[in-house]
Amino acid sequence: MASSWKQAFSTLAILLATAGPMAAGNQNHMRWLDVEFPHDAPISLISFSLGDSTTGSVRGTSLALDLHTSLTLRNSSLKSIRGLTLRVEAQDLTPNGKASVTVPSLNAAPGENFPVRVDLELLRPFNTPRNGGALVQVTLDGVLFDDLSFYGPDKLHSRRSLTVYELEARRDRRYFQRLIEQGNTAKLREEMNFGLPELRSPQLGLELLHDPRSAARNERPVSVAIVSFPDAPVQMLNGAATIDKNEVRGPEVDLRNRSEKTVQNIETGWILHDENGRGFMAGLLPAHIQIRPVQQARVHENGVLRFSRASGSPILVDGVTAFISNVEFEDGNWWIPSRTDISNSALDASLKRTLVTSPEQQRLTEIYRRRGLTALTTELKKFVK
Repeated sequence: MASSWKQAFSTLAILLATAGPMAAGNQNHMRWLDVEFPHDAPISLISFSLGDSTTGSVRGTSLALDLHTSLTLRNSSLKSIRGLTLRVEAQDLTPNGKASVTVPSLNAAPGENFPVRVDLELLRPFNTPRNGGALVQVTLDGVLFDDLSFYGPDKLHSRRSLTVYELEARRDRRYFQRLIEQGNTAKLREEMNFGLPELRSPQLGLELLHDPRSAARNERPVSVAIVSFPDAPVQMLNGAATIDKNEVRGPEVDLRNRSEKTVQNIETGWILHDENGRGFMAGLLPAHIQIRPVQQARVHENGVLRFSRASGSPILVDGVTAFISNVEFEDGNWWIPSRTDISNSALDASLKRTLVTSPEQQRLTEIYRRRGLTALTTELKKFVK
């Protein structure tokens, strides 16, 4: 045991001693970071800077790596890129040793360079073999193009998330463009939360436990309330779950396909209500399920959903609400709720605000606040074909 600890701290001493030079000298960067994309990837690395990346504190038998990297990438394809996801790994044996960076709302034309920030903390065990490689490896999980085609191994299911982000972005750009064309600047300011109090519902931490070690003691069954969107191709009929303190066990919903197309993937959104009746956006659960036209099916999660506030404290769950977040059809088409669907729903104002606040809306809001209506109008015109 003494020999093992001696070797671990010897490794730590070497890493700490070389952290400064690795961040400062270009010739040593690759000892800190490798960025490797497949030879046929639609993006290529132009340069990167480690900035103030450092080896941080000791966590048991692991070293914390505080990574602050700026990558400059080039679109080397013949299509415009709308989003991408990178995998970032210090070691792939535990969740704390790997992470990802998703960049939606891109508009990178063929041959164009664009920046990507990587700000993460990863843990790397002292006994992880180096094999001549870097402390951290960055690889590509997927790239989404403007025609919604996709490239990449998709190990993190980034095709789905990037596609939904892009569909939301298109929805929001069309909406803001109409407001500008109608001269409805008052509504535009309201939608972009300009000078208004923040109405978005706080987000919760969601942990999915497939094999919980502790048995429930005070679980009780509850009916799942349903939020209906009139234009949704899939209808939620009813749902049920059991709750115990901050855990929701075995949630399920019955669905009916109201469309004339076969559904192959569906994502359900979940809202929790605490003991005071306040609603919180809890998260999304994807399900690969085939539902033929007019048929019914059940989506059931066998695990336990455990929720906590941003501070880490558990939230006492008193009720559960579900809605259809997005649908993918067998023919490759998608459905997401329109802003009208969300506006006309029975949700309270803060939850409605949360549902319509996409990454693209946040980006456009920043342009509007910093540079005004003219800059926003110019930005929206970039996406008009």
